[in-house]
Amino acid sequence: MSTFVLVHGAWQSASTWDLLSPLLEKCGHRVITPVLSGLGTDQRHLSPEISLQQHIADVSLALSKVSDHVVLVGHSYAGMIISGVVEANPTRVERLVFLDAFIPDDGQSVLDLLPPEIGAHFRNVAREHGNGWRLPGGEGHLDLWGLKPGEAREFVRARLCDFSLRCFEEPIRLPANRKAGVPATFVAGVAEGYLARPFFEPFARKARASGWEVAELDTGHDCHVERPGEVADILLSAAAR
Repeated sequence: MSTFVLVHGAWQSASTWDLLSPLLEKCGHRVITPVLSGLGTDQRHLSPEISLQQHIADVSLALSKVSDHVVLVGHSYAGMIISGVVEANPTRVERLVFLDAFIPDDGQSVLDLLPPEIGAHFRNVAREHGNGWRLPGGEGHLDLWGLKPGEAREFVRARLCDFSLRCFEEPIRLPANRKAGVPATFVAGVAEGYLARPFFEPFARKARASGWEVAELDTGHDCHVERPGEVADILLSAAAR
């Protein structure tokens, strides 16, 4: 039996895993879906003080409550989180899985990893609609993530929440780069019409250059929603190695 710790991305919630988790549990595995401070069911606590480091601490706390090693899975922004978690807890993680996610180096922020015009857009949105820090969730994200009209789009829409620009601005500290010593898998969404694909393609290339396993799925950004069965197979295969 493996323990999977599934960490969601920006503008979403822990319930984004509701289609995937049962498939892993049906195979006898344990699934933990940490609540990130200020997001999802905790969104009433979203404030300018919520940080990337707080989210790393949230997931590290979840790890401290289990005795076994884990397969640590991060979607999108959560690539930053799981990189920080394994830096602090290198002996607790047996494999990393980045689902269409950022792969940072020491000192980088999410905004460092995105084209400058995207960072400028986020700052403008926060300035005009979020008191300088809040990034409201909305239909534009669903379009960017390549979610066509239908069940998957409705599923993700129901789980949207606001996010904080501060989490995107905060540099991560990875002085030992401990993620490099842990087996890792990268899952890339490569569907036609997936608008954010160019933003995440560099991380698939980086994963290949690092010798990681890379899987491609005909989905947009939310591969675990569009194709939960295929993602479950990838995770189960990774855990079995």
